[in-house]
Amino acid sequence: MSTSCENYDVVIVGAGAAGLGMALTLQKLPGLSFTVLEAGDVGESFRRWPKQTRFITPSFYSNPYGLADLNAISEFSSPAVYCQTEHPTGQQYAEYLNKVAQHFSVPIQTQCQVIDVSKNTPHGFCLQTPNGAIYTQYLIWATGEFQFPDLSPFPGAEHCLHYAQVSDWQDFQSDSYVVIGGYESGVDASVNLVEQGHHVHLLVEQTDWENTHTLDPSLTLSPYSLDRVQQALRTQALTIHFGVHVKAVTAPEDNVFSIHASDGRVWQSQSTPILATGFLGGGGAQQIQALWEWGEDHLPLLSEADESTRTPGLFLIGPQVNHESQLFCFIYKFRQRFSHIASLLALCLSLDDSSLEIDSGSGNWGPFGNTECCGDCEC
Repeated sequence: MSTSCENYDVVIVGAGAAGLGMALTLQKLPGLSFTVLEAGDVGESFRRWPKQTRFITPSFYSNPYGLADLNAISEFSSPAVYCQTEHPTGQQYAEYLNKVAQHFSVPIQTQCQVIDVSKNTPHGFCLQTPNGAIYTQYLIWATGEFQFPDLSPFPGAEHCLHYAQVSDWQDFQSDSYVVIGGYESGVDASVNLVEQGHHVHLLVEQTDWENTHTLDPSLTLSPYSLDRVQQALRTQALTIHFGVHVKAVTAPEDNVFSIHASDGRVWQSQSTPILATGFLGGGGAQQIQALWEWGEDHLPLLSEADESTRTPGLFLIGPQVNHESQLFCFIYKFRQRFSHIASLLALCLSLDDSSLEIDSGSGNWGPFGNTECCGDCEC
């Protein structure tokens, strides 16, 4: 292990959409020293998606008209153009992230896992890594959630296979499967299994998918998923069971798993049940759990500037950000928070922030008419 020490104004942990998008925003602050630390490769979480999984938010190149691609991390790029598809796969999107990072020369240290974080007043934070200690005055946590699945939502969950543990739906060989969980990952698992020629029983906890209390796409099933469900239902290979609260899964007896609902219903399956019950509350923020205050919803409590209410100088970006029940779990949502953090850092470090031009309402970075794509990165 190296014994070298590095010192920065800001360190970002995580080189996914949130971490790289934040880095591109920080590049607009002249005189700021920062780096991005990534335990794997750029876009590591997206690379771990099942091979067939695609974005539910559509990508479309509308940048010249002041409306950035919903899945873009820079105002001059578009995953739709780079990936040549409206709904990129995880691998395609990771390649897009890597290309943008290379084009803008984002300072990234890959294969550099943060082993420990301590608040080292008055010097800020000390991060222990395989490359040695790294010191920073401000720390931005951007480790996402996909790599932190909830593996214990009920007794017997250890007998199941979580959605996040699937690499390719073509590897599944049984005639039929039971999928537990009726939100986006549950639908995606079910549809992909049907497309591979399997019969699927999808167990959904809610009574239906018609959430009339909110128009927030973070809380309702996406139109993309609803369309795919309808197509799968027409094959008659998908059966949906609503109002199912799974309370336990029992180990296979005579090679048969039993899935027990709280209302007494039981489903049996000769194949391993698929867990699509989500991810740990707070996701990657759990890695430095003691540095946050936690709310009743199991999410970190943040200031209006997305700063930890327990540890000054620590910020959270990405899908775990939550303000007054407003969830920022889509790229087009959480990218609107970048300028708030950058402006505060500029104020604290006495840096010029005049280049931070963003309309947080529309997601339009920069002035209208100056949004042409950077040609040599093909994005």
